[in-house]
Amino acid sequence: MEVIDLYNAKKEKLGKTFIREQGEPEDGEYKLSVHVWILNSKGEVLIQKRNENLKRNPGKWAYTGGIVDEGETSLEGAIRETKEELGIDVEDKIEYLLSFKRERGFVDVWLVKYDIDIENITLQGEEVSEAKWVSIKELKELMNSGKFVKAIDLYYDLFEKLLVKCHNVKID
Repeated sequence: MEVIDLYNAKKEKLGKTFIREQGEPEDGEYKLSVHVWILNSKGEVLIQKRNENLKRNPGKWAYTGGIVDEGETSLEGAIRETKEELGIDVEDKIEYLLSFKRERGFVDVWLVKYDIDIENITLQGEEVSEAKWVSIKELKELMNSGKFVKAIDLYYDLFEKLLVKCHNVKID
């Protein structure tokens, strides 16, 4: 059972919790999720393939991330999700990138600059079946082919601009 905190439209905790498996929060209540992007010194991003057994987006490529648990901050949730899904401790490498509001929740996007070999990653088998480094061009191709989760569509253009202008990533 996954218990999460609920927030108002100003992203303030309501002092209420919600059991995630019960569906979506009521109108005026929001959950908080995190997306974590790992960027290496070659300008590639680490993506992971969602397990085929998952209810949401089975077999699709995605960023690392998930819902923020009860009592956690966004940063703590991002660090935990990365450790759980990839076995990587990013506590001293993670930085805030952006936030946005969706119909029923907020998403905080985090960036990690880290050169790590795929062999040094420990996948969480029940959620993640594969991980690989891709260029921004390859990421865009996966998105355009429908092989990447749709949530990135909400902020991809801004994400790419931030990588190019603020983090010196070259787009092939």
